[in-house]
Amino acid sequence: MSAIESAAMDEIDRRIIAELVADGRLSATELSDRVALSLSATAQRLRRLVDSGTITRFTVELDPVRVGRPIDALVEIRLPSDRPFSDLDTEVLGLPEVVDAVHLTGRFDYQLRLRCRTIDDLDGILREFKERLSVEETSTRIVLSTVTGMPRQPTPA
Repeated sequence: MSAIESAAMDEIDRRIIAELVADGRLSATELSDRVALSLSATAQRLRRLVDSGTITRFTVELDPVRVGRPIDALVEIRLPSDRPFSDLDTEVLGLPEVVDAVHLTGRFDYQLRLRCRTIDDLDGILREFKERLSVEETSTRIVLSTVTGMPRQPTPA
């Protein structure tokens, strides 16, 4: 979104977004009540936010422990200089344990967040990265806890 599009967003749009971030299951009627607009005006604004790409999707958030993935790990990966980044991109998209992946500046090329069933599963994935992709170096940390309320969505500027 460009700065112009962001500037065109008014306080009502921001309230609509805040309400949906807090509870993405709100019906259009509930949403219109919360932002004090008519149902048709709320639906029109919501459609505009989706059409403009401000809202990119509606999704569900799962409890990783309840779906059988209690191990939460952050893994930094450094690829060999002759290995294209697209190799790792393709690999992580095929692994359900990888729940987030970002390309970085600095010593490591990527940081992955994995949700695994067991430590053995995590170890197997790390070995696979090293064997199949010739990963030069990894740094793995097990997450002890996540700050309540995180991760969160960015708020409109």
